[in-house]
Amino acid sequence: MPGTNSVTILLLALPDPEHSRAARLFLILAYAAAAWLWWRAGTRTQTIVDSFFWRLGAVLLFLLTMNKVIDLRHLSESGMRAIAYAGHWYDRRQPVQFAVAIVLPLLLATVSVVFAATKGKAFLGRRPAAFAGWILLLLYLALRQSQEWKPAAEWLDAIRYLDWRIALEIVGIALVILSALMSRRPSPPPP
Repeated sequence: MPGTNSVTILLLALPDPEHSRAARLFLILAYAAAAWLWWRAGTRTQTIVDSFFWRLGAVLLFLLTMNKVIDLRHLSESGMRAIAYAGHWYDRRQPVQFAVAIVLPLLLATVSVVFAATKGKAFLGRRPAAFAGWILLLLYLALRQSQEWKPAAEWLDAIRYLDWRIALEIVGIALVILSALMSRRPSPPPP
């Protein structure tokens, strides 16, 4: 397929945010812009429920911005490694890595899905771009976190995750920004 080759070339041309300051700065600015746009959308909405979800999204996007700024993953990884060395259980760290890298994100994803399916159903149902953007961002975060568990890292290498992870994150952020920009139209009154 001719399109597949150009997509593959584009994905390979994107810089790795862990090794490129420009890519990291771009992602920080994109998350910050998304957070600001979502907060702004929350101030312009007509319903309290919509305002809550816009502002909740803005807070989550701000936290993702701060995560990119201070590189929380590497910071927590170094801290956990120091604790494991000090506690003399570094050689037996696999169960802890599994809990932190797989169990905790699955638990948080489950809570997020249940919350979105119940409380956020109407909000996300009226905003398919927001729904798709958040799904892509959560998928990116889950895959990113699963790198901490060595067997998952091998699987991620097999699917060449490092080659396309920035595209997944950029598309997620773009859809979230698009949903906020599309919110300029007044929200429909609740049924």
